[in-house]
Amino acid sequence: MLKKGDEIEVDITDLSSEGKGISKLEDGFVIFSENALPGDKALIRIRRKKSSYAEAKLIEILSSSEFRIPPRCRYFGICGGCKLQNYEYKKQIEYKTNVVKNAFERIGGFNNLKIPNTMPCDEIFYYRNKMEFSFSDDKWLEEKDLNYARESFVLGLHVPKFHSKIVDIEECFLQSEISNEILNFTRKFFKSRNVSVYSTKTQSGFLRFLIVRQSKNNSELMINLITYDYDQNLMSEYSEELKKSFPEISTIINSISQKKAQVAIGDQNHVLNGNGFITEKLKTYSHKEYSFKISPQSFFQTNTRQAERLFNILVEFGDFRKGDNLLDLYCGTGSISIFISESVNKVLGVELIEDSIIDAKENVKLNDVTNIEFICSDIKDFLEQEDVMSDYNKLILDPPRSGLHPKICEVLSETKFDKIVYVSCNPHTQARDLQIICGKNNYSIEKIQPVDMFPHTYHVENVVSLKRVE
Repeated sequence: MLKKGDEIEVDITDLSSEGKGISKLEDGFVIFSENALPGDKALIRIRRKKSSYAEAKLIEILSSSEFRIPPRCRYFGICGGCKLQNYEYKKQIEYKTNVVKNAFERIGGFNNLKIPNTMPCDEIFYYRNKMEFSFSDDKWLEEKDLNYARESFVLGLHVPKFHSKIVDIEECFLQSEISNEILNFTRKFFKSRNVSVYSTKTQSGFLRFLIVRQSKNNSELMINLITYDYDQNLMSEYSEELKKSFPEISTIINSISQKKAQVAIGDQNHVLNGNGFITEKLKTYSHKEYSFKISPQSFFQTNTRQAERLFNILVEFGDFRKGDNLLDLYCGTGSISIFISESVNKVLGVELIEDSIIDAKENVKLNDVTNIEFICSDIKDFLEQEDVMSDYNKLILDPPRSGLHPKICEVLSETKFDKIVYVSCNPHTQARDLQIICGKNNYSIEKIQPVDMFPHTYHVENVVSLKRVE
């Protein structure tokens, strides 16, 4: 019988939806192994044993998969950012397509669906428009460094499964080269002045997060330093030195957060330089351009180039006409509503977060759009109002990763929209929700298209259109 601590040789045949290597014993027992790829023959050690599966640590690659490649990043395997960077990109695309296929068959019960290949990303490095770096006094040390004194000032990215441990990053290939330069400048500036970093243990210290945001189409650059409190002299000096070294910076902000939780969101903002926001443009297939204001706390799709493709897929799947009235639930800052506005008669966007609605209304003014209304409401409460949907013939859903509340799915299963377009960053919760929405046979899946928004990760975005069954 297999037990914890056993070491065995296995053949890796597949990847799980979380990017772990899958192997099966002769009796069908499944083992998930970190850092293993399909085609690897590996020596693994059992870490955790359950009745139907086990989790294992990779000890040694005995023979490598033909699709295993050298990772570009020196922090690969430590930092949690790019778990699949050692897997050929074409195989990543195949993998993400299968993740969607398996979710819809196994969870949703949708068989015989034609799922096209995941739409690849042209830029598989330097594709992100936002990066969050954390300050910490708890540096991650590799075994070779354990005999040295532990560094009490680090700035970088989290180690998976560790609450406070941070990899001291000098170079990351996710955002841009200038982002790396700003990261290293910031570390050197505050470290040389012995400025304290926030500790999750003592819940004290000054420096918390560095956020770099870039608009890919407008070439604007925002630096947001999140600290525990405000030091006007120190921030003025940092802002002046930063702007002097990087004149292309558009705005510099110091956000204040005294929350115990390590969440990179400020409660108040001090604009140190510029106007406190940047703008980004997205282009439709009809060559119409829309601008979006991005404030320090604004949500915006993290991959600008793929966001354009994603939104254009929404337009195609919705088959929008000038007479259509569109209901956009979980509208966020209004980017989808605005993007589709030229194709329809009117749009109503609904969102729970008040700050997002404020940004959405500003974005409408920025683009001089007159056929959109936004309201702040809990989605379930909104849908429970009588006849609230009677004036709308098409619906877009873009919920958070956790998906829809079951009651929302039940309500939608009884509606009479001509089309529902559901975009999700989690195919598993999406498949679960669509099983309920389609369960009463009022809707059926018409089209489906996975999109790779985050190369080298196991994440995949998925767009599904439902048509009403007459």
